[in-house]
Amino acid sequence: MKVLGIIAEYNPFHLGHAYQIETLKKQTQADYVIIAMSGNFVQRGAPALVEKFTRTHMALTGGADLVLELPVLSATASAEYFALGGVSLLNNTGVVTHLGFGAEHANLSLLQQISDALIENPPELEIQLKSYLKEGLSFPSARAKALTSVLSTMALQGTEDISCVLASPNNILGIEYLKALASLSSPIVPVPLSRKGQGYHDTDIAEGFCSASAIRAHLKNEAEILTANTFVASSMPAACFDLLQNYPHPFLFEDDFSQLVHYKLLTEDSATLATYADSSIDLANRMYHGKHSFASWTQFCELLKAKNTTYTRISRLLLHMILNLKSEDYVSFNGTMQIPYLRVLGFRKSSAPLLSAIKENATVPLLTSVSNGEKQLSFKAMELLQKDITASDIYHMMFATNDTLNDYRHPLVIL
Repeated sequence: MKVLGIIAEYNPFHLGHAYQIETLKKQTQADYVIIAMSGNFVQRGAPALVEKFTRTHMALTGGADLVLELPVLSATASAEYFALGGVSLLNNTGVVTHLGFGAEHANLSLLQQISDALIENPPELEIQLKSYLKEGLSFPSARAKALTSVLSTMALQGTEDISCVLASPNNILGIEYLKALASLSSPIVPVPLSRKGQGYHDTDIAEGFCSASAIRAHLKNEAEILTANTFVASSMPAACFDLLQNYPHPFLFEDDFSQLVHYKLLTEDSATLATYADSSIDLANRMYHGKHSFASWTQFCELLKAKNTTYTRISRLLLHMILNLKSEDYVSFNGTMQIPYLRVLGFRKSSAPLLSAIKENATVPLLTSVSNGEKQLSFKAMELLQKDITASDIYHMMFATNDTLNDYRHPLVIL
């Protein structure tokens, strides 16, 4: 049995995602496709546009056979921990044979050499990194410049400009996936696929394959009724657009959670603010002294961002504040982000043989019900699951209705 694994957010699911699943499945001759999908909050430090079960439904109609939830601790982390959590989850199924991912530069040899250099961490790389950090660059920028400097002196295969490779978000994630596979000694085979259409962060309206960022920006800025003639409809598979069009809740964005952030800023001191994941003493002091200038989530990110602190890092920090995710939570997993369970969000009935194979080969429990967690999981694993349950409850608060189904009551999506 060949099984393709993909780590994704599907925020929301669009034509590019459908193309990726279809193409990678053909390339790997996979019998099944498993998606490790972020829950109600995503890696850039924001709420998902629509809740996780609707996005699961989209994924299943778009070609997936099984969707597993990537725990919030990993789903909202930096690229390294995001990748490590996703690869760990897929590796723990015991059945995934290939890891597919999109990349702006799908040169596996070059991506692998960059990954190997990061793993080896030669002294000259560390020296260069510290030098660029002292210049006030953010960690991602400093690492990219250090890598470009060090690797440009090596006889790398491929003609791509290393600095361009390291400037592309999907390439960076791809490199982190390769690092994670190596750190876990995983036998899973990596399969990069050239990204088509718009760039990851491109928000312009375009024909053909459009980015999820562009769809979200359009939905945020346009107060129009979703019809079959809209830009959004042309960017998504018809079944996925139908789910979006009939979504019974409001679409959520960062600023919808602004009051929760403001409450945290008004009730906590610098020392406490410094304990959250992605925080620091300097950043905590800046937040504390700037709290009376707070107007909204996005405004505060713009206010605090600096040469050495990216907007995305600040947004992740604000998200970690409202979800109560601390730096020590990552330390408690010893930096390995090994996912101790496989939580099913949905599956296709035709994937019964896949589920049977996972039950036979998985190295961690398979959860089809949150209520079974206490029976199947260790105390530490249950702590991680509880963070997902709490995150979902906080997400659902924004619906301003009592008829939403929480994680204990929501049924699996079965097609």
